[in-house]
Amino acid sequence: MRLAAALALMCALPAAAHEGLRCVLQAPARAAPGQPVLLRFTFSNEGRAPLHLLAWNTPFEGWFGAYVSVSRDGVPLPYGGPMAKRGDPARDDYLRLAPGRSRSAEVDLALPFDLSQPGRYRIEPRLHLHDVVPGSRLRLPRPRGQWTPHDLGCNAADVDIAAG
Repeated sequence: MRLAAALALMCALPAAAHEGLRCVLQAPARAAPGQPVLLRFTFSNEGRAPLHLLAWNTPFEGWFGAYVSVSRDGVPLPYGGPMAKRGDPARDDYLRLAPGRSRSAEVDLALPFDLSQPGRYRIEPRLHLHDVVPGSRLRLPRPRGQWTPHDLGCNAADVDIAAG
């Protein structure tokens, strides 16, 4: 019985540790066709413990995977950026978020998506964090079998792209 209670507590800890993790996406309301469209992602730790996030396939490493879906006037656009196949992470692949702190990253949406046509573009984040680790005294990186994945919700944004 004690083992079952301990296992239940261990399984509950990661979810509770992620409750304070937040994401906000900011995008310009308007842009010109073919011009840069800078997206600003802000991750915040509203919890009480530091969090370490494996930054792979997030704005904090640029474009190495499709962590947003984009549509123009309701028609999905293909991702045209690089895709990374990974080995094992290094310690500096983790982003540290102290309690009560935020970190931001900017990326240009025009790099992996064709924004050359006028229209209303919808950007929907699809952030899947491969490993989120609470605590301050950690041994990072962790083996894949110990990862705690987390799908991070983030608001969508619309950008109107119009000529002249």
